[in-house]
Amino acid sequence: MDATIVIKKKKAKGHAAHHGGSWKVAYADFVTAMMAFFMVMWIIGLSDQSRKEIASYFKDPFGVIKRSPHGEKIFSVGSVPTTRAGLVQERASPEKLDETKLKEIKAKVAAGISKSPDLTALSKFVDMQVTAEGLRIEFLEGKGSVFFESGSSVIRPEARALLAKIAPVIISTHRSIVVEGHTDAQPYAGTGYTNLDLSQDRAKSLYHAMMDDGMPIDRVSSVRGCGSSELRDPKHPLAFSNRRVSILLPLRANGPTSDGLPNDALKHEIQGAFKKDLAIAP
Repeated sequence: MDATIVIKKKKAKGHAAHHGGSWKVAYADFVTAMMAFFMVMWIIGLSDQSRKEIASYFKDPFGVIKRSPHGEKIFSVGSVPTTRAGLVQERASPEKLDETKLKEIKAKVAAGISKSPDLTALSKFVDMQVTAEGLRIEFLEGKGSVFFESGSSVIRPEARALLAKIAPVIISTHRSIVVEGHTDAQPYAGTGYTNLDLSQDRAKSLYHAMMDDGMPIDRVSSVRGCGSSELRDPKHPLAFSNRRVSILLPLRANGPTSDGLPNDALKHEIQGAFKKDLAIAP
C-alpha cells in the first residue's frame, strides 16, 4: 500500500508585515524632536523679557489674550513677536545697536570728566553729540583762551589735563577716530599763515596729545584742518564756538572706506575742503 505524502506550504509574510507600523512612530518622534529643536533655537535668540512673556502666555494663554487689546497680535510667524504694550521688543538694526554703543561711550566720557571737580569749569566747553556720522566730541573756545592759547596751536595745561581723562575711555573702545580742527571766519592776522594752517596745527596738537596718552597710531584714520569751511554757527561766523577741535568716532554702520576714512570725511576730501597735503610732524 502506497504511503500518502502531504506537503505543507507556509505563506511568506511581507516586509511591511514584519515590522508593522513602528517606522511611523519613529518618524513622528523625529519630526517632533526637530520642531522642539527649532523652537528652542528661536527662543534662545529672544531677549529675557520676550522669553518671560512667552512663558506667561503658555502658563495662562487666556489671561494674556484678555490683557491684550482686541486684534493685537501675540505672536507673529517669521519675526520677533511684538505687542503694543512692549511685551516683546523688536530686534534693533545694526545701525541702532551701534548708535546705542556710541551713547554709552558718550556717558562714560562725561563720567570720566565729572570725577575731576577741578575740570568742571572747562567741561562746559565740551560738547558731545551722536549724529549720523558718529559720536563727535568737540572742544570749543570761549571769549578767552580755553583749550589753546590765542592764535596758537599750543594746548593749555588745563585742557591737557582734561584730554588725559577722556583719552583712556576712547582708547578702550578700540574704535578708529578722526581728528579735526576748525576756526571762525575772522582772517588770521599777518601774512603767510592762514586759518587753514591754524586749524591743521591745532588738529595735529590734539592728535599728538592723544598719542601721548596711549592712542595707537593705527587707530587715527585722519587728521584734518578745515579752517572756516565748516562753521558750527553759520549765522554768526565770528562766534567763538566756531573755533574748535573735535574727535569723531565714526558710526560703524556707515562702513569705512578703503583709505580708512568714513564716507562723509572722504566726500569732504574730494570736494577740496582740505587741499593741502598734511604732513604730521614727529
